Amino acid sequence: MVATSTIYPALGVAADSYQKDKLSGAEQHPLSFKNEKQLVLADQDSQKRAVDAHIQLNYAEEPTAKQATKLNYDPVGWHNYKFKYKKANASIGKSWLFNRGHLIGYQFSGLNDEAKNLVPETAYLNTGALKKSNASNKKAMLYYERGLTKWLKHHKSSRLDYQVTPMYSGNELLPRQIRLSYIGYSNSGEKVKISLKSYREEDGNDGATVVYLNNDSSNSIINYADGTAKNTLHKKADLAAQKEAAEEASSAAASSSARASSEAVSSAKA
Repeated sequence: MVATSTIYPALGVAADSYQKDKLSGAEQHPLSFKNEKQLVLADQDSQKRAVDAHIQLNYAEEPTAKQATKLNYDPVGWHNYKFKYKKANASIGKSWLFNRGHLIGYQFSGLNDEAKNLVPETAYLNTGALKKSNASNKKAMLYYERGLTKWLKHHKSSRLDYQVTPMYSGNELLPRQIRLSYIGYSNSGEKVKISLKSYREEDGNDGATVVYLNNDSSNSIINYADGTAKNTLHKKADLAAQKEAAEEASSAAASSSARASSEAVSSAKA
């Protein structure tokens, strides 16, 4: 089931909200209750950006097939970089900055290489860590996906309504935030509030819980207009090292020139 979604301007941002001002995205509302699985993907907009993904399902309707490991579709604005990052022990490692991020995770939708469900997301937003994953990080999608999976498992007679919306600034290709919206339905269609015990949870429309997550990474500066990025780790140290090396090279050149001049004078006297 596929439908077109409209981009709406963001409403006023509350002082205690994690929603960034002046971003826009599809309107947030739960789907009407149906006693069947619903999957609604918005058509890409004129810039080929993914706009909105929405699902309603129960535990028995989760996909059981194993997810393919490879993705072939590159969402608009896709670039990737292997950037330096500082490990917990203060040593330096390298990791990929971006993931091809699913809006609705495979564990709910069964979709893998679907263009309407993919945007460039930082690895940190997607998995909660610069490398590997951290499922306890409430700034990352993984925390909420794990929480909603557990909710379905413990409420097998209920349905989960889950909407994921990329939030854009103007015509930028990369979303600056991802908005998650979730609510439960009892088997009789009554709404059930869901809380995953996150400090980032807010009250959304129609009783839903809403979370805003930033599409950023501590070791980079991202150009959201085109998806390019720069590694910021040790920038000052690198510049200082470059300056020191330049000064040493200049000093060495001066010494070499002085020696050559001295040798020339000695040769003339001889």
